[in-house]
Amino acid sequence: MTIDQIKSLGKEDLLHLLGLETRRETSAYVGPALAVFSVGVLVGAGLGLMLAPRSGRALRHDISEQLHHIPDAMAGLPQRAATAARRASDQLTDAVSPAHHT
Repeated sequence: MTIDQIKSLGKEDLLHLLGLETRRETSAYVGPALAVFSVGVLVGAGLGLMLAPRSGRALRHDISEQLHHIPDAMAGLPQRAATAARRASDQLTDAVSPAHHT
C-alpha cells in the first residue's frame, strides 16, 4: 500500500483494517426496538381479539373501543421512548465507565 493510498483512506477504512468499527449510539438500538415492540403489541392485541370466543357484534364493539384508545396511548410514546433511551444510555455509561476510586 502506497502513502497516497493510505492518505485516501477514510476513518471507517482505517478502523476496518484494524478489525474495529465505530460504536453506534444507544438511540440506534432503542428506536427500532421500540417500534418493533409497539407493532408487536398492536398485532398481538388484534390477534387476541380475533381469536377470543365472542360474537361478531361484541368483537366489533371491542375493536372499536380499542381503536379509540390508540391515539391516547401513542401520544405518550415519544416521551416514554426518550426516557427509556436516556435511562439505557445512563446505565450503559455507568457499566462502561471505569469505577470511581474513593
